[in-house]
Amino acid sequence: MHFNQEQIDFFRTNGYLLGPRVLSDEQIKELKNRIQGILDGSVSFPQLYKGETVDRSKAKGQLPSVKIVNLHRHDTTFAKILENIDVSCLAHDLMDGPVRLWEDQMIYKPAYDEKTALAWHQDYTYWSHVSPADLATCWIALDDATVDNGCMHVVPGSHRWDVKYSRDDIDVTDSEWLLNRPDLPTKVTPVACEVPAGHCHFHHCRTFHGSYGNKTDNPRRSYVLHLMPGHIRRTGNDWNDRMASVEDVAVGEVIKGPNYPELPSPV
Repeated sequence: MHFNQEQIDFFRTNGYLLGPRVLSDEQIKELKNRIQGILDGSVSFPQLYKGETVDRSKAKGQLPSVKIVNLHRHDTTFAKILENIDVSCLAHDLMDGPVRLWEDQMIYKPAYDEKTALAWHQDYTYWSHVSPADLATCWIALDDATVDNGCMHVVPGSHRWDVKYSRDDIDVTDSEWLLNRPDLPTKVTPVACEVPAGHCHFHHCRTFHGSYGNKTDNPRRSYVLHLMPGHIRRTGNDWNDRMASVEDVAVGEVIKGPNYPELPSPV
């Protein structure tokens, strides 16, 4: 399974791309059951990476919905997804290999919860301790992601904009702070990215993106692989205990090792 040249060019121009189906119904069911087990406590999982599931965190970069991170490091069910050859082939079409996992996470938007909006942001703002800014995300829908249940929205071409700010500059009280910056080069026109269950969606780490609340009677779940091409290096220090740590890699060295598994060699 591969992207064709037209799709690759679309990603390079626009900074996002809908991909094909990469998970079967059986795999989706298994992941949903595992997620439910982690959330209700029947499956053991470190509390640090589960975050706040009742009193939602307001820390910078945190979602007002349930987000579990570093799943592959603590649960073999999610670690198996890293062996998915279809995901690997698609990722290698968009990035130079060997493609490695930077971090994985699960995002759960409860039913009828319009507070589960994700403020507009660029992922690289929170990953600036590695470089260059060539990382990308493979976002896999476990439920049909629609406008009504809070699918991702993106601003096409924004990954090419020279917009500079730091985490400390962000106004966490304004979810559209990024879209309202006076230094944006053009008018912002967000695009909704609906993704059928089992399908994947890629976006560049500098693409402006965000999402809105869930207005439906079903939860919206996704499994997210943050990926990096083979030339990404450590340039700074950890700043958030829940994120992928770089402390086991020397400054200036390529990010690799057991905590950053390589995806299978593409066919």
